[in-house]
Amino acid sequence: MTDKSVLIIDDSEDDILLTKMVLAKISRELRTESALSGEAGLAVLRDGSALPAMILLDLKMPGMDGLDVLRELRLDGRLRPIPVIIVTHSDLESDKQASLKSGANSFLNKSVDLDQFTKHIRNELEKWL
Repeated sequence: MTDKSVLIIDDSEDDILLTKMVLAKISRELRTESALSGEAGLAVLRDGSALPAMILLDLKMPGMDGLDVLRELRLDGRLRPIPVIIVTHSDLESDKQASLKSGANSFLNKSVDLDQFTKHIRNELEKWL
């Protein structure tokens, strides 16, 4: 996982901080960037020359929600190849199915305990990076 970066798109500063802490625990070499809205996340991706190796995307956000962002990513030839992992508090099967149908590579629930969350994030990093 050397020289890899992850973009976290989430409207919760607390969830971003927690996710960054988990990622730092997993790998010190992993760089992170964050955006507090779907619109801001797309702007980071479209304005930057270097693309992240993976995106952790919240599903339920005001304005442009995670599914809207995901659809935009999958329509953009430059951004389409980036693995997108939905990371949400929702445990609804309908949200999971909608996410996967819209092009998410995986769906993780934030509501599990910290050790489980760390294990799930580690598994996703190993799978996609």
